[in-house]
Amino acid sequence: MKALIDVGIGVAGALVGAVTVVLGAPSGQPVAQWVLVEASVVALVLIRRLPLLLLGLEVVLIVATDIVLPYESHVAPLAAGLALGAVAYRHSGWVTTVGWAALYGSVVFTVGRHDLGLLSGVNGVLRLCSIAAAVGAPVAFGCWLAGLRKVAAQERERAVAEREAARMGERARISNDLHDLVAHHVSAIAMRAGSARYAARNGSAPAAERLEESATALDAIHTSAGQALVDLRGMLHVLRDPGGADPLIDPEQMITDAVERSRSNGLDVRADVDVRLALVPLALRVTAARVVQEALTNALKHAPGSSVVVALHKDAREIQIEVTNTMPDKSDNALPSSGHGLAGMRERVEILGGTFEAGPRDGGWRVAVTVELP
Repeated sequence: MKALIDVGIGVAGALVGAVTVVLGAPSGQPVAQWVLVEASVVALVLIRRLPLLLLGLEVVLIVATDIVLPYESHVAPLAAGLALGAVAYRHSGWVTTVGWAALYGSVVFTVGRHDLGLLSGVNGVLRLCSIAAAVGAPVAFGCWLAGLRKVAAQERERAVAEREAARMGERARISNDLHDLVAHHVSAIAMRAGSARYAARNGSAPAAERLEESATALDAIHTSAGQALVDLRGMLHVLRDPGGADPLIDPEQMITDAVERSRSNGLDVRADVDVRLALVPLALRVTAARVVQEALTNALKHAPGSSVVVALHKDAREIQIEVTNTMPDKSDNALPSSGHGLAGMRERVEILGGTFEAGPRDGGWRVAVTVELP
């Protein structure tokens, strides 16, 4: 395709040169006239690939045409102007400056060779300045096009970077949501499975009671597994249809479900949720729900059987979230840490410009979050 464009430029140049010779004044040297004019325009095939070489050829042809033909031809200077514009578009400043100086010198040579008086005095200075401006016009146009190309390239790079950032942000969001959903349910399942195993093997109660306790634990496992599947299907629905409503985003229900599951899995949870939280923006409510969910999951994993206090409050400026739990004696049922829970909570909170604290306090563990209202 590029070769065809070059061929098209050469053919068009040859036609323009032929028209110029046919319609122009006779020179008395028809062969030289045809060769020099056609060479000036056909050489434009180099303008896309080798503009610097083209400019050098045109400068030589300007001088040669002026010496050979009895009249001044404008074909080579015009072709040289196009070549200089291409050089300014493709090359650095000093290369363009050298090209401008060469073309300027050749034009001044052709003007002064016929009559040096044209370049003397005030009129000569003005004429030199006008030639400099005329030769500089292609440079300005080429530099302007180069600037547009640079801006367009930067815009493309910015668009690519924005798409990549959006993609990575979406991946991080999906990763956090998967962690929040799966970790909570799997932790509950693991704790119930441990209780069932303990009741079946080590309980001191009669066999019938131990069997009933194991069956209750298995029922809880079945419920948690079913809810996990429902939540995962909801997330898959969102991924398949990003424009649809998100069935997972019901922050108040998420908090209620997390508290109830934690209670059913052995935590003594006391929740104090300010009803005014329903008035804050959805993004803040979802973040609050995820923080509570993850904090309860951590308590279930690392402090099974502990007492947990969940407090969410709102005032005129901010919302406060605090989840504290006691630390019972070392339990064999404690689960290993994934390493993502606290980091995920901190990231969610900091995206909203809030503060996140987590650490031991009064012999237990405390998670505290503050987020200013918009």
